[in-house]
Amino acid sequence: MRAGAHAGTLASLAQTFLKASDAHAIERFLRAGHHDQAAKRFCERFSERQFPLEYAHTERGDLIVELAGGIQHEGWGENWQEWGDLWSLKSVFALSWALMEDPYDDEYFEDDALGEEQGSPDRLCDEARAVIADVAKAPARELFEAVPPGGFQAHHLSTRFTGTGWEPLLWAAPWLWRTSGNPFLDRDDDDYPEPEPWSASGVFYLTAQYREALRIMRAVDGFDTWLLHAPAERTRAVVQAAMGAPSNRISTLLDLPIADRHAGRHCPLHMAPAP
Repeated sequence: MRAGAHAGTLASLAQTFLKASDAHAIERFLRAGHHDQAAKRFCERFSERQFPLEYAHTERGDLIVELAGGIQHEGWGENWQEWGDLWSLKSVFALSWALMEDPYDDEYFEDDALGEEQGSPDRLCDEARAVIADVAKAPARELFEAVPPGGFQAHHLSTRFTGTGWEPLLWAAPWLWRTSGNPFLDRDDDDYPEPEPWSASGVFYLTAQYREALRIMRAVDGFDTWLLHAPAERTRAVVQAAMGAPSNRISTLLDLPIADRHAGRHCPLHMAPAP
């Protein structure tokens, strides 16, 4: 009975966001009382057409209820603690962290006993620089001599890296810190906040953000491969770029800004449950 109360809502969602053939198939499932099959078909087809949905821990009959309650999408957010330690990160993440001011700048680590030459615990960005130094086979002090001890401010790097080959570095560390601003990169697999209400503008916005997340992930992965071909040379080059003049370019990784106009303006669809 609880699942049946949401059949009308699911049928309206299918008509609004899927092809007519898929919507008709879902309606046939609903008329036959196969609510789980209808809900699964909707998730599959919607994920292929717009962006991947993910509703966790649903029992039989619950998926259609969760669907009617709002949008829950996949997330690829991670933080450094879930990777074990910085030494297990791809080099692109360590280099981004080594350059960028950490939003959690009070994060320190220290051994059980500090060495005589070490008067204070290291910052996490110092550990990131040590990772790059190990990959580059060059002293961290020499590679990052021009970098402020706590890293560059994000805005400083953005004005110099945006629209250039260095742009993936603007996204790598924020992706780890879950501060990128992209709902797919910042959301963890086990993180299920309040669902977004179903609306045409909401789906439009999240579809644009999903495409942006894919471009960012591909760019970050490609940069990592490129970096490892000459890590010392390319680390020095990126530090020089960070010290140089602004690029005055437009990002090549962001989706159309028109999507942002709809953020926060979700107009729920008028969908009444089936009688």
